[in-house]
Amino acid sequence: MNLYQKQSEDTINKLMQSGIELFSKQGYSATSIDQIVKHAGYSKGGFYAHFSNKEEFFLKLIKEGIDFFFEDLQAVLNKKDRDLLNVFLQYSKRLLNEAYEKGSSPMLLQGCMISNELPQIKEMLILQMEEWRTFLTHFIQEMKNEGIVGSPLDARTLATAGMALFNGFNVQHFIDNRIQIEDAVPVIIELFQLQDPNKK
Repeated sequence: MNLYQKQSEDTINKLMQSGIELFSKQGYSATSIDQIVKHAGYSKGGFYAHFSNKEEFFLKLIKEGIDFFFEDLQAVLNKKDRDLLNVFLQYSKRLLNEAYEKGSSPMLLQGCMISNELPQIKEMLILQMEEWRTFLTHFIQEMKNEGIVGSPLDARTLATAGMALFNGFNVQHFIDNRIQIEDAVPVIIELFQLQDPNKK
């Protein structure tokens, strides 16, 4: 990575941290691009060099702490010797924790709450969630094919239910941090009826 790339990455990271802090404190609608760049210590030019508009920036905040889960699962599918069960459980725990810590899941919740007022955000979220659901459906079907998922429900229904659990536990933890986000994992194990096919 050269100096320009590093500076560019630093700028993006600082803008994103600023966005998460301000959106969390003030809400999406009450936060302007001017406030985001001022809080991050940049000019508007620094913002527009990396993002077209506030909506694209907001979606990037959501995707940043969630996309790694799908990228990592895809990499596992491409391996010859793969352990889908343990990888799925390990990556799911990591997703639940990192997405919250990085601010992505709270941003997703906020996006859902404001989506009816902001059609562009709603459209972007519909497309993004469908992309995640489609991949998760494929991964769950692969686990079904290998005898890991025992649930009679179809893979798409399980993917939708898994995403609902992710969002539901995040909402409850956001309101009351005594609710542990990781407690979603045993629920997913039971819902999917996950089992090690080698121990049957």
